[in-house]
Amino acid sequence: MSKLTSRLMRNFEARFGYPPGENVLLKADPELRTKAVQALSAIDAPRDLIDFYSQVEEITLPDVENGLFVHSMQAVVEGVAGNQPTEVVGAVKGSVTVFGSDGGGGLLALNRAGDKVYRLSGGSLIGSTYEVEDSGVQVISNGFSGFLDYLRRELSQVIQSM
Repeated sequence: MSKLTSRLMRNFEARFGYPPGENVLLKADPELRTKAVQALSAIDAPRDLIDFYSQVEEITLPDVENGLFVHSMQAVVEGVAGNQPTEVVGAVKGSVTVFGSDGGGGLLALNRAGDKVYRLSGGSLIGSTYEVEDSGVQVISNGFSGFLDYLRRELSQVIQSM
């Protein structure tokens, strides 16, 4: 992903006529890895998220789709503590961990079982519950590793269009 984001930044302005946003993958600080594992384990985050945040701090891709963002571990922990929904009802039902967003106001969430990543949009947040209709739920991938493959594919498509 780091190599792909570098390629995107190199040729972006020539292709699109305006400067790119800051498209980056930030690696986790080795000293904070243990802290990340402990903090995410304490909120009962799915194992794939814990593994991811032990290696990566965040991903920012404002120039892919309308923007795709994997938030920092700290933002995920704060989200579970009350800044983001932890339950979804309506089109799907269950516990989720919001780990990212898109540039259009959608939330990226991993279900508790860790086998589905959803893009949630157009719903209502009531306390920690997100109510959403069928049109506001898109299954992005099966599992978090599938989501990372999705990011790589989307980034590669932008680069190929250049």
